[in-house]
Amino acid sequence: MKAREDGSGSAAPRKRVRRGIEGWRTLISQQRASGETVDAFCAARGIPRSSFSKWRNRLESAPTSTAQFLPVAVRSAAAGAVGLAEPQPGAAQMRLSRAAANKLLDAIIARLAESL
Repeated sequence: MKAREDGSGSAAPRKRVRRGIEGWRTLISQQRASGETVDAFCAARGIPRSSFSKWRNRLESAPTSTAQFLPVAVRSAAAGAVGLAEPQPGAAQMRLSRAAANKLLDAIIARLAESL
């Protein structure tokens, strides 16, 4: 065990606190906003520096989700065949065969599943 900073002997064992991802995100944000060094911040709160660093590295290296859902207009094939759908300003249109549409949709779903 480490000696206390005041030199009065052994430090009491730390009580283990379980934190979730949001708890660690909050602590990391608080440390950045505090202006304290990581060592000082952790020491003042009884947080093991190694745990703080491990979680900071883990969260900073995790991919952030910037994916956004875009509006999709679904129309029947019959409506498209007679030209009833009007394109929206700034919208892109694609016409695909059923097989190509199924293949594209499978690829999109697979890509989304990878990001979860």
